[in-house]
Amino acid sequence: MANLSEIVTRDRPPQRVLIGARLTSAKLRLLLSAHARYRAGRAEGRRAVLLRCDLSGLDLRGVDLSGADLVECSFEGSNLTGACFEVATLTGCRFSDCLLSAARFAGANLYRSDFHMADLRGADLSGANLLEASLGDALIGASPESGLPTTLDTRILDRIVARRRRH
Repeated sequence: MANLSEIVTRDRPPQRVLIGARLTSAKLRLLLSAHARYRAGRAEGRRAVLLRCDLSGLDLRGVDLSGADLVECSFEGSNLTGACFEVATLTGCRFSDCLLSAARFAGANLYRSDFHMADLRGADLSGANLLEASLGDALIGASPESGLPTTLDTRILDRIVARRRRH
């Protein structure tokens, strides 16, 4: 009898983990295309699974990495305006100095992620796991472009304000 993992992946190619790579725009287009096919339920699609990859300084406006697994990846200095990371695993990722205006992180796991000096105005962080995430000096509030506020659990916001007062 086949084991469970063989049954689940029989109709799909096995997921590949990209480890420690510096992603260029060309590589990223291929990865996003395969991830879009995966999200659409097509057999030739592959879920994006990245470990310790470098995506820093890239223009990633509007990318859809919903449901992706991105662990300890660096997005430092990237433009992620309007990007979608809903229900994605983003543990230990670095979003320092990123433009994240109107980005969607609803239901994402952002455990230990770093948002130092990131622009989160208008971002949706509803239902996101922000345990041990660093939001120090991040811009939070209404987006100047859309006027939409940053959406997150107010208990988290209270803790951030309390930490800023202590420093």
